[in-house]
Amino acid sequence: MSAAPTTSQRGGARARVRALLALDGALAGTVLTVFRAFVVSVSFIGCLVPVLAFTALIGWQATHLAVWLGAAALLPLAPATYALLRGSRAVLAERGDARAGREFWTSFAHGCRDLWWAALGLSAIAVVLEYDLALFGSADAVVLLAAVAAALAVVLLIGVCVVAAAQPAGTEQRVHGPVETVTAAVRAIARRPHIALSWLLLMGVGLAATALPLIGAAIALFLPAAVGAGIHICNDALRLPLNDETRRTP
Repeated sequence: MSAAPTTSQRGGARARVRALLALDGALAGTVLTVFRAFVVSVSFIGCLVPVLAFTALIGWQATHLAVWLGAAALLPLAPATYALLRGSRAVLAERGDARAGREFWTSFAHGCRDLWWAALGLSAIAVVLEYDLALFGSADAVVLLAAVAAALAVVLLIGVCVVAAAQPAGTEQRVHGPVETVTAAVRAIARRPHIALSWLLLMGVGLAATALPLIGAAIALFLPAAVGAGIHICNDALRLPLNDETRRTP
């Protein structure tokens, strides 16, 4: 037979429970971290309102109006991706103490100012791909090439935002201009292409999870922050190379 717990053992267990449930304890910190991630996710989804409205009201059509409206709806995506990466980095670094919402929207404003060229470039690529599908969508080869081109555009967008997010936000003079930023992103991806594949895998698994019954909608509310954090974790763990001042990992 085992001996009954002593008074000191019972007191130690109660102290550990009180420490766990304290307002500054581990449980409260975890809840705050999850809430900060939720704020970042909802903020990113808010930036996708034009895309969601276009999908719900118009959808894909082989018309000039649908093509150009669809491309215009994608304009907020580049600054929103940049803001997502900065917001999720803040949550990873500061956890419950992160001012995630303020960081996201401040970064979104800076992204609109500094990454306007990326937003226009993404919309231009979308126009070209949509016209290809509208004119030659009956050919399987064209659909396949359009899917590959879209995947490459997504990877390049994330790479550009990763490079931009590694620079100090809000500075009057950026460390890299558009050409230098794209070049740094392409070089980093070319040296570690498996990291780019991990970005696509994260998004694919996440989008598939949102289709699960009952819990899919709840997953969607946390998915953007989870993908953003996953991108940072993959970059750090797999040692994504970045040049000069934009270097995040050794």
